[in-house]
Amino acid sequence: MLFTPGNTAGLQKNIDHYWVVKDGAVLFDKGQNLVAFPGITPDLILVLDGHYHATYQGKRQKIERSFLYSFIHSRVEVDLSGINSFVLVKFKPKGLSSLLPFVTTKAEALIRNSVLPASAVFGEDIDRLARYIRPLPGPEIATALDEWLQQRYASHREGFMVDLAETVSPTFDLREIRRHTNYSYSTLERYFKKDTGLSPKRFQSLRRCKRAVQEICLSRSTDWLQYVSEYGYFDQPHFIKEIKKYTGVTPAQLLEVPSFVGFRPHS
Repeated sequence: MLFTPGNTAGLQKNIDHYWVVKDGAVLFDKGQNLVAFPGITPDLILVLDGHYHATYQGKRQKIERSFLYSFIHSRVEVDLSGINSFVLVKFKPKGLSSLLPFVTTKAEALIRNSVLPASAVFGEDIDRLARYIRPLPGPEIATALDEWLQQRYASHREGFMVDLAETVSPTFDLREIRRHTNYSYSTLERYFKKDTGLSPKRFQSLRRCKRAVQEICLSRSTDWLQYVSEYGYFDQPHFIKEIKKYTGVTPAQLLEVPSFVGFRPHS
């Protein structure tokens, strides 16, 4: 079940959707590792019933509590066959700037400790929230999440750089952004790191890669020149090199990887 956040500016600006899963044992194959790749979308996973296994940066762990994936530096492999129900709060694809209005932790700290129990950032209240919403039907879970997140929202922690950059240049052309803002690159970098945790160049390349990877996994198209043109790569070798840089595999090999993208909804 997919729910959009309530009609408040803070929620709608920063949260894309809530994915409520009540039948995980049916949805996910036993023993199958699904892969999630680096991107610019923070995810909060609230485990309601069961557990899952996650392997990240060489460490495999059994997860029974709510976890925050504020930023992933390398691929994450997850086995979700042991989870019966969970909620995934998908923030907007704006790096940490969509998460920061709801937490007091600074971007630089979240980049250093980017995958951790959600209670380390939100406090023990998040575990109480998970217990409270466990028996509720989907619409009531969405309402409870709206209320809980709205209580934590602080407009003064709202970033502005990503929205400004996309307004100036929907293709995220850094030269165009600098021309319109009159910012030097160092100024642009300072604002971007404060808002997103990333430099503008890395944010731009991750944003482009994540969109291309999602389309490859969903469309199954091998027309690589189409991706080169659509996402603004210099040429096909540049496209292949950058996809491999962030995913560890070539675009052709990507089609053989069981990706989490194929399971999670897209609003």
